[in-house]
Amino acid sequence: MGKLADYLKNYSNKATRQGYISAVYLFIDFIYGKQRMKSHVTYEERQEYEKLIDRYFKEKRNFAEDMSNFVVSLHDRPPLTARPVFVRVKEFFSYFNKELSSKDKKFIRNKLPKGNARTMEKDLDIETIRIILQHLDVKGRALVLVLASSGMRINEALSVTLDDVDLTSKPAVITVRGATSKNGETRITFISPEATQAVNEWLKVRADYIRSSAHRNNGLVKTGRGATKTDEDDGRLFPFSDQNANVLWETALTKADLLSRDKTTNRKQLHYHQFRKFFISQLSLIVSKEIPEMLAGHAGYLTGAYRRYTKKQLAEEYLKGQHLITIQTPKELQEIESEFKAKIQTHEGILTNVVKENIELKKEIENLKIGQKNLSELLVDILHKDLVIHEGINEDGMPTIFITANPEKNKSFQSSQ
Repeated sequence: MGKLADYLKNYSNKATRQGYISAVYLFIDFIYGKQRMKSHVTYEERQEYEKLIDRYFKEKRNFAEDMSNFVVSLHDRPPLTARPVFVRVKEFFSYFNKELSSKDKKFIRNKLPKGNARTMEKDLDIETIRIILQHLDVKGRALVLVLASSGMRINEALSVTLDDVDLTSKPAVITVRGATSKNGETRITFISPEATQAVNEWLKVRADYIRSSAHRNNGLVKTGRGATKTDEDDGRLFPFSDQNANVLWETALTKADLLSRDKTTNRKQLHYHQFRKFFISQLSLIVSKEIPEMLAGHAGYLTGAYRRYTKKQLAEEYLKGQHLITIQTPKELQEIESEFKAKIQTHEGILTNVVKENIELKKEIENLKIGQKNLSELLVDILHKDLVIHEGINEDGMPTIFITANPEKNKSFQSSQ
């Protein structure tokens, strides 16, 4: 086992591990020349990287100078990509006691690319997603509709197991485990009915797909670089790698004539991560923004806000905006439904006022009934007790009715008119 493999044992999250691998390989490529033929690293190439890492530690090189030159070489990358690469390489070497001084770290950080994201993205809206879906197979359709209606990251979706999915609930529920989520927090999210249907269709052929993949793996099995795969080996809902997912996506974009790259970063202008933006922005049109932010797993919302809601409440809020993250519904029908729901919300306010006024009127009627009852009781007393009613003027000069119970004692009772 080499140093990098040993270091990666500190991390269980697949995406975190892959981030360190990519960063360290990039540094070694800079120092000794590119070692890999393609983006996917073979077993032999991994062994070669481990040898070169050992070689670097044995050689008396100026680590600070190498890191400084390496950071300069990252200037063709977006700033938000270059910074994590620098941090990961620094942390890896620090783990094995090859440190940078505070002065060197400050100097090197100043050489990092300035600014934020540089890739000019294209809009991933409902119409665009609908076009892409036409060029995807059954597993691709299921994956895309799950991403669009759940807000999950691509690596989270590819890590979800069959046990994490409840397709019988309404809406269907997916549990994202902390071991695979970016922030280490376990959460739930939901998928739309059309995504649920697409997943059910995918499950019908999933076992066949795994068996077919196993045959494609025969070459690696013979050379000892892989193991025979069976249906029981992989319990994931989508049992394929992120590389396969990227090929699937790029092929669909190419067929749909939607594949384009940013001239500065050479990155695709339509990519999986945009489904999170689509999910949050669409659902936020109907419900409080913290709901889609929580379901998508943004760390700032997975604390007190997440704990304030029950699973039932989250589901109810999701259902309010579900139509806005449904892709196959015709645009005209979506507009009619949105308009109808907006009118319903407006009328809810009017109905609330009517109900309030109705309650107040009922109270007034009840008070009138009580007054009428008291008056009736008084009249009965007048008839049965030989009381005398006569008009007069009170001390304030106002007309008053006097009721005399006993004329001889001239005792009167005053009632306001």
